[in-house]
Amino acid sequence: MTVSMDRVLSAAEQDDARVRPPLKIEMALGLLLEAYHEQRYVCALDALRDHGDTCWHSSVAELREKGLEFVQRDHPHVHRHGGRALYQDYRLAAGSVEKAEIMLAIYRAGRRGISRADVEDACA
Repeated sequence: MTVSMDRVLSAAEQDDARVRPPLKIEMALGLLLEAYHEQRYVCALDALRDHGDTCWHSSVAELREKGLEFVQRDHPHVHRHGGRALYQDYRLAAGSVEKAEIMLAIYRAGRRGISRADVEDACA
Protein backbone atom coordinates (compact mmCIF):
# COMPACT_ATOMS: atom_id res chain seq x y z
CA MET A 1 0.00 0.00 0.00
CA THR A 2 1.32 3.44 -0.84
CA VAL A 3 2.11 6.23 1.61
CA SER A 4 -0.68 8.41 0.19
CA MET A 5 -3.20 5.60 0.78
CA ASP A 6 -2.01 5.34 4.38
CA ARG A 7 -2.68 9.08 4.76
CA VAL A 8 -6.19 8.77 3.34
CA LEU A 9 -7.06 5.98 5.78
CA SER A 10 -5.33 7.69 8.69
CA ALA A 11 -7.32 10.88 8.19
CA ALA A 12 -10.53 8.89 8.02
CA GLU A 13 -9.74 7.00 11.22
CA GLN A 14 -9.70 10.27 13.12
CA ASP A 15 -13.47 10.51 12.65
CA ASP A 16 -14.55 7.22 14.25
CA ALA A 17 -18.16 8.39 14.59
CA ARG A 18 -18.80 7.47 10.94
CA VAL A 19 -17.09 4.09 11.04
CA ARG A 20 -19.30 1.04 10.50
CA PRO A 21 -18.31 -2.48 11.60
CA PRO A 22 -16.20 -4.42 9.08
CA LEU A 23 -17.83 -6.59 6.47
CA LYS A 24 -17.26 -10.34 6.49
CA ILE A 25 -15.37 -10.11 3.19
CA GLU A 26 -13.16 -7.39 4.65
CA MET A 27 -12.28 -9.57 7.63
CA ALA A 28 -11.56 -12.49 5.29
CA LEU A 29 -9.17 -10.33 3.26
CA GLY A 30 -7.41 -9.18 6.41
CA LEU A 31 -6.98 -12.75 7.60
CA LEU A 32 -5.68 -13.93 4.23
CA LEU A 33 -3.21 -11.06 3.92
CA GLU A 34 -1.94 -11.61 7.45
CA ALA A 35 -1.52 -15.33 6.75
CA TYR A 36 0.26 -14.63 3.45
CA HIS A 37 2.80 -12.36 5.13
CA GLU A 38 3.32 -14.97 7.87
CA GLN A 39 3.75 -17.66 5.17
CA ARG A 40 0.87 -19.78 6.42
CA TYR A 41 -2.44 -21.07 5.14
CA VAL A 42 -5.98 -20.41 6.39
CA CYS A 43 -8.64 -23.09 6.90
CA ALA A 44 -12.26 -22.88 8.01
CA LEU A 45 -11.29 -23.36 11.65
CA ASP A 46 -9.00 -20.31 11.48
CA ALA A 47 -11.74 -18.17 9.95
CA LEU A 48 -14.24 -19.33 12.58
CA ARG A 49 -11.81 -18.52 15.38
CA ASP A 50 -10.71 -15.18 13.85
CA HIS A 51 -14.02 -13.58 12.93
CA GLY A 52 -16.79 -16.13 13.30
CA ASP A 53 -16.96 -17.10 9.62
CA THR A 54 -18.97 -20.33 9.52
CA CYS A 55 -18.95 -20.54 5.73
CA TRP A 56 -15.28 -20.00 4.83
CA HIS A 57 -15.50 -21.77 1.48
CA SER A 58 -18.17 -19.25 0.41
CA SER A 59 -15.93 -16.34 1.40
CA VAL A 60 -13.10 -17.81 -0.68
CA ALA A 61 -15.49 -18.36 -3.60
CA GLU A 62 -16.63 -14.73 -3.43
CA LEU A 63 -13.03 -13.53 -3.47
CA ARG A 64 -12.32 -15.81 -6.45
CA GLU A 65 -15.25 -14.19 -8.27
CA LYS A 66 -13.58 -10.83 -7.58
CA GLY A 67 -10.43 -12.06 -9.34
CA LEU A 68 -8.21 -13.30 -6.51
CA GLU A 69 -6.29 -16.54 -6.95
CA PHE A 70 -5.39 -19.03 -4.24
CA VAL A 71 -2.99 -21.83 -3.52
CA GLN A 72 -5.00 -24.65 -2.00
CA ARG A 73 -4.13 -27.85 -0.13
CA ASP A 74 -5.84 -30.51 1.98
CA HIS A 75 -5.91 -30.03 5.75
CA PRO A 76 -6.76 -33.22 7.68
CA HIS A 77 -8.24 -32.61 11.10
CA VAL A 78 -8.98 -35.00 13.96
CA HIS A 79 -11.78 -33.75 16.21
CA ARG A 80 -11.89 -34.29 19.97
CA HIS A 81 -13.73 -37.61 19.64
CA GLY A 82 -11.16 -39.06 17.26
CA GLY A 83 -13.13 -38.65 14.07
CA ARG A 84 -11.50 -37.25 10.98
CA ALA A 85 -12.51 -34.34 8.76
CA LEU A 86 -10.82 -32.92 5.69
CA TYR A 87 -10.67 -29.14 5.33
CA GLN A 88 -9.11 -27.07 2.59
CA ASP A 89 -6.29 -24.68 3.42
CA TYR A 90 -6.10 -21.48 1.37
CA ARG A 91 -3.34 -18.99 0.81
CA LEU A 92 -3.34 -16.01 -1.51
CA ALA A 93 -1.33 -16.63 -4.66
CA ALA A 94 1.60 -14.22 -4.86
CA GLY A 95 0.08 -12.52 -7.90
CA SER A 96 -3.09 -11.66 -5.97
CA VAL A 97 -1.54 -10.01 -2.91
CA GLU A 98 -1.44 -6.46 -4.28
CA LYS A 99 -5.02 -6.71 -5.56
CA ALA A 100 -6.15 -8.05 -2.16
CA GLU A 101 -4.43 -5.14 -0.39
CA ILE A 102 -6.19 -2.63 -2.65
CA MET A 103 -9.54 -4.38 -2.16
CA LEU A 104 -9.06 -4.30 1.61
CA ALA A 105 -8.18 -0.60 1.49
CA ILE A 106 -11.34 0.09 -0.55
CA TYR A 107 -13.55 -1.78 1.93
CA ARG A 108 -11.96 -0.06 4.93
CA ALA A 109 -12.19 3.36 3.33
CA GLY A 110 -15.82 2.77 2.33
CA ARG A 111 -16.75 2.16 5.96
CA ARG A 112 -15.30 5.58 6.71
CA GLY A 113 -17.12 7.39 3.94
CA ILE A 114 -14.15 7.67 1.56
CA SER A 115 -14.98 7.11 -2.09
CA ARG A 116 -13.53 4.22 -4.05
CA ALA A 117 -12.11 6.71 -6.59
CA ASP A 118 -10.11 8.45 -3.85
CA VAL A 119 -8.70 5.11 -2.71
CA GLU A 120 -7.80 4.04 -6.25
CA ASP A 121 -6.14 7.41 -6.92
CA ALA A 122 -4.10 7.07 -3.72
CA CYS A 123 -3.05 3.52 -4.65
CA ALA A 124 -2.05 4.46 -8.20
